[in-house]
Amino acid sequence: MRDFLVEQLVNLVSIPSVSGEEGPILGYLEEFLTGLGVDAVRQRVEDGWYNLLVNHRESNRLLLAAHVDTVPPLDGLPPQPVLKDEAVWGLGACDDKAGVAVLMGLVKRFTDKLEGLPVSFAFLVDEENQGKGSETLAREGLPPWGIVFEPTELKICTCEAGSLEVELITYGKMVHGSEVEEGENAVDKALVVIEKLKGLSFLHDEDPRLGRSLMNILQIQGGDGTLRVPNRCQVLLDFRVLPHQNAEGMAAEIVSLLESEGVEFEFKDVSLPFEIEPDAWVIRELARAVEETTEQESQLAGMRSWTDAAHLLEAGTQAVVFGPGKLSICHTPQEMLKIDELELAYRVMERLLLNLD
Repeated sequence: MRDFLVEQLVNLVSIPSVSGEEGPILGYLEEFLTGLGVDAVRQRVEDGWYNLLVNHRESNRLLLAAHVDTVPPLDGLPPQPVLKDEAVWGLGACDDKAGVAVLMGLVKRFTDKLEGLPVSFAFLVDEENQGKGSETLAREGLPPWGIVFEPTELKICTCEAGSLEVELITYGKMVHGSEVEEGENAVDKALVVIEKLKGLSFLHDEDPRLGRSLMNILQIQGGDGTLRVPNRCQVLLDFRVLPHQNAEGMAAEIVSLLESEGVEFEFKDVSLPFEIEPDAWVIRELARAVEETTEQESQLAGMRSWTDAAHLLEAGTQAVVFGPGKLSICHTPQEMLKIDELELAYRVMERLLLNLD
């Protein structure tokens, strides 16, 4: 199975699949499933492609899901996977094509037993954009438990941080760049506002699994490099929301500060945090599979990024986030996945499904 997993991961990484452009990778997966004699249902996603569902029944006990899309490459070039240092390198290697490869391995392993296996498999689109794949899936009748594959270093994430994404715009007065005293620099004004935002009361909160509530500057644009004082600056900010925090109260505090500064702003995205009960069946069974496979105690943790698990939870499916790979290197040129970790993730999931027999 190790060789199969590596081959599939290399193949998957080599197929460009930026959100909204998932057609080729879906075609690859359908060809693979057809070769196994396995039926897959196309679940149409609004304004996009479609999810692929295998062995999906509402009466199933467990849903396994992985997304097939990636963020855009930084260099704009097609991905070129590299096998080096016992790892697969390339955009999407661990976010989330490792999860896709593991699901492919499981379908292959249990092909002859699928009909009696109480497990649904979902290959989802659009996770990196608006999450429309899981949003569409959540409208269906779903199993009560779920595992969403994302890079967690094989820790079982029982909670997930939310986020408040805010765009603000400051305005100034444009003058010749040598006449700074006569103008008003919009970038300077934005930096002052950003510094004040860092003092918001909720940014002192912490969670043992997710760390601190933080503000991240996702993007700042002002000026054009020409010798003139910028008269407009646009900033995109992301605030981490912890499970015990009140997102509505946090938003109100942000609004109050920005209004007092006379800043134009708009909330671009709001996602709420979640956590599931620590004694949930899916946690117990996944922890059991980890411990039986590795002979080490399983670890519980939190997922700091939004995942498809959020939509599943809204639909009533108690889902954890789990998978191989390190989140911090995802979306970067350093993204890679160690082959040993890929194989171990598969073996843990194989043990979990065998325990369901």
